[in-house]
Amino acid sequence: MFTVLGLNFGHDASAAVVEDGLVLSYVARERLSRTKHALGLDMRVIDVALREAGKQLSDLDAVAVTSTQGIELISDDPSRLAVRYAGADPFGRPFCDRFAGLDHDAIAAMGVRSLGALSKDPAERDTPFGRFYSQVVLPEDAERLPRGDAVPWLDTFVVHPQWAAPLTLDELDGVTPEASEALRYGFHVPVVVTIDGHELNGYGIHHHLGHAASAYYLSGYPSAAVFTHDGYDLLRGAAHDMQYDGGMFYLGSEQALYPIWPHGLALGHLYDRVGIELGLSVVGASGKLMGLAAYGRPTDVDDRFVDNASGLSARFADPERAWLDHCTAAASAAVDSGAADDHPGVNAHDAAVAASTQALFEVTRRKAVRSLKRMLSNAGWSAERLCMSGGTALNCPSNSEIAASPDFDEVFVEPACDDGGLSVGAALAVTHSILDRPLPERAGANRSPYLGPRYGEEDVARALEQHRDTVIAVRPADAARAAAEDLAANRLVAWYEGRSEIGPRALGHRSLLADPRRAENWARTNVAKDRERWRPFAPAVLEQHAEEWFAGAPSASPYMLFNAKVKSADIPAVTHVDGTARIQTVAESTGGFYRVLQEFHELTGVPIVLNTSFNGRGEPLVESPLDAVNCFVNCGIDVLYLEGYRVTRREN
Repeated sequence: MFTVLGLNFGHDASAAVVEDGLVLSYVARERLSRTKHALGLDMRVIDVALREAGKQLSDLDAVAVTSTQGIELISDDPSRLAVRYAGADPFGRPFCDRFAGLDHDAIAAMGVRSLGALSKDPAERDTPFGRFYSQVVLPEDAERLPRGDAVPWLDTFVVHPQWAAPLTLDELDGVTPEASEALRYGFHVPVVVTIDGHELNGYGIHHHLGHAASAYYLSGYPSAAVFTHDGYDLLRGAAHDMQYDGGMFYLGSEQALYPIWPHGLALGHLYDRVGIELGLSVVGASGKLMGLAAYGRPTDVDDRFVDNASGLSARFADPERAWLDHCTAAASAAVDSGAADDHPGVNAHDAAVAASTQALFEVTRRKAVRSLKRMLSNAGWSAERLCMSGGTALNCPSNSEIAASPDFDEVFVEPACDDGGLSVGAALAVTHSILDRPLPERAGANRSPYLGPRYGEEDVARALEQHRDTVIAVRPADAARAAAEDLAANRLVAWYEGRSEIGPRALGHRSLLADPRRAENWARTNVAKDRERWRPFAPAVLEQHAEEWFAGAPSASPYMLFNAKVKSADIPAVTHVDGTARIQTVAESTGGFYRVLQEFHELTGVPIVLNTSFNGRGEPLVESPLDAVNCFVNCGIDVLYLEGYRVTRREN
């Protein structure tokens, strides 16, 4: 057996344990710290990941390290957790030759420390970058930022001569790439990680290689085209940022993962900036913008904006400002002429801007994956399957459009396609592409998203005891049946079971549920969660009944990453204003949640429930039983099902 510990030090920091290519455990720091998108690692995250995998430090064969672009490696206690670079590979594998023979200080000098700069420049704290990191870092970790012992992070690895002059999306179509071994082994550097005195060999993995690996190796495909992209700002970075820091095209072939070409897209940052400009907050703006877009009608997308950073920068001094001016003017004209859609509680102008931005996002992203398809075809490689990762892969309408196109037979997006999944991806990249260990024999063995910590009966008992003056807990004979009856009686039900789901979306183990047949449950659930009334909710549907109720999404959509057209008017609480829904198909492997849907179906004839994340405003998903009870007593939830217990409030 070969065991790798994956560590992501960036925002959405996490740790994962992978054995022979199978993910054994995953722990997101935000779930333990209760600060959303928490950055940097503490030993508790690592300790829990190892415990859940049943491993000790002595069982580890390698460590994989990665981070967000430009974010240094910050540890809460460098005496217990430290990373240093090495210019020689103890496993005897090739690596990026620009680091060969150098010591830690020389390699670290090539890295960057964005947060160190932020902590020293108050003006930077008022930028979107500064405001974001002030919310995900400073509430609990402000004292750590100026310290000099954080390790600078490497973003520049191999630099291919053919990438010297960035190409537009149209120009990429004519490229004939090569599956180069130099590129395959060019995006990592040997490291030594010291954990509680144990020195462990491993690798620092480029950010987007981590994204690509998590998508490809979790898919179970024997080969695939791979597309990664996120919100990195390519339009204002250094020269090398125009290359691959915003994302890459890859080819997956058996255990090998080949970087093919930097696509240079600037979509992710543009989408975030529009959301911030519309006042949708700094943290989470993109998710809100996706929901708001359905309330507006897009203007025609000007072809000048359908391009990557190379093409946009050639046309506009400030491409993002130019887009904002363009679609803002069109939205104002639509409102003045009465052509803009009007919805209560929604600003028609902002909805039109959001709709136009979503349309640009979809058109550009679709064009990019077609460029990837053509490039692979130019080289004579068959690519019938597509894997996507990076934060932009959370955009469900765009994912659905790509999946519905004839370009690829299958499209896979893993549940933690945001930066939270980087610890898994880094560990898988080390296992397979760097150390050449074979793929798991069972295809799809890594498809379960329920990889979080386990909690026992004693944890439940302690949580209930702590709130004994506030709640009453009973154990019904059949918790799933009782929950279905509560839903049919129009109660808001929190459902908590087993190991938590990986990624930002609740998938039935940390979920808040409601009856989808009652239109008022849309607003009611938003009030309970203390969020904007217009924000939509997802339907969870029994997989075997999905095609009876929805159309246009993949037949299996277990991670809530694709949109579908709603066929029936009977489920208004989960039908967005454009007639779509962000669907989650539920199979028996989901656990008790599957039985809740079965019982609700038997009671009502509807195999669907409204499913949203079980958390309070501004919080990550609840993790522990105590988190669940704390959230229950502070939110407008009627009933909590906690590992078989039915929990209600005591009457005064």
